[in-house]
Amino acid sequence: MGVLEQLGIEWRMMVVNLVGFLILLALLKRFAFGPIGQVLGERASTVEATLDDAERAKQTALADRRSMDEQLARLDERADQIVSDAQKRAEDKRREILKHAEEQSHQILAEGERSVERAAEEARAQLRQETAEIAVGISERALRESLDEERQAALVDAFIADIERIAAEAQSGSAGQ
Repeated sequence: MGVLEQLGIEWRMMVVNLVGFLILLALLKRFAFGPIGQVLGERASTVEATLDDAERAKQTALADRRSMDEQLARLDERADQIVSDAQKRAEDKRREILKHAEEQSHQILAEGERSVERAAEEARAQLRQETAEIAVGISERALRESLDEERQAALVDAFIADIERIAAEAQSGSAGQ
């Protein structure tokens, strides 16, 4: 024990300190390290559970995002289908309107042709009537007057001129209609 005494250390004091230190360690282990270890274990479990929850939330969020992307893709397809259907309906409506307009145009043309034909027929009938009246008038004049050749030629020329005048009037009247 020479070295310890030379250093000024008493071995009894050292044993007492060592026994006190061991008792302190036993007390700390029993009352401090156990509860601290338990708290640290609980904290580690809580952190681990929180990390597990965060990972599950991340996986759920990823699944939700994939689901939303799929829904958006379906909505885009549906929107494209709606636009396509609307364009098809618009094209069908345009064709229907054009067909209806064409039918109306044909009806109007047919009605116009019938109207022109009626007007021409009326003009012909009127021309016949006036021609007959002129012929009767000329015949009456011819019977009233004595006819010489010169007078007869003048009456025939007048009759032809009257017929040409009436025909010209009828043509200009039906062209105006």
